[in-house]
Amino acid sequence: LGRRSPSTLPRYSPEVIFHANRKESDNGDRCQCFAGTGCKYYVLLCDGMGTGLGAVQEGKSALDLLKKLLLAGFPAEYALRSLNSLCTLRQKAGAVTVDLAEIDLQTGRVNLYKWGAAPSYLLSPAGAEKIGTAAAPPGLSVTGARETVDKLSLRRGETLVLLSDGVDGEAAMRRAWDLTDKEPGEMASKVLQ
Repeated sequence: LGRRSPSTLPRYSPEVIFHANRKESDNGDRCQCFAGTGCKYYVLLCDGMGTGLGAVQEGKSALDLLKKLLLAGFPAEYALRSLNSLCTLRQKAGAVTVDLAEIDLQTGRVNLYKWGAAPSYLLSPAGAEKIGTAAAPPGLSVTGARETVDKLSLRRGETLVLLSDGVDGEAAMRRAWDLTDKEPGEMASKVLQ
């Protein structure tokens, strides 16, 4: 008998909610979620540093580049390093930070890539766990700087929260972790209060 090939249909479906505390027109934060190749699913948060049109453009440019590379099948770490090289060549060190959650919808495993981004939090009924640490943003060096990656496996009742700078993550998580049984939109609103 021939071997059965593993199923490529997703076993899980993500629920993603974005909330902002400012109008999009002057906010450098850009967020998108999209299906990649195979059973990969991406949640991408690019924060153009500062405010105004320059920050908006940097966040949008970084998000557009990363999305195109990921949809073309680039591994996440190579897509991020391409952005770093571009920032370095353009002398735009520190112009943008990146959070990238690469979710395998077959297994529930997540690779959480960060480059200059604020820590994220994993909320569960047991509490809030801080994931990732602040590091240097892309564009400082082609060879000296790297993205960080945390590997986790999401389970039923857990929520991964990606935050931009300007949100006191620890205080917000203390208020929000008891809402893990609520809808993601309610939880996101509580984080921004």
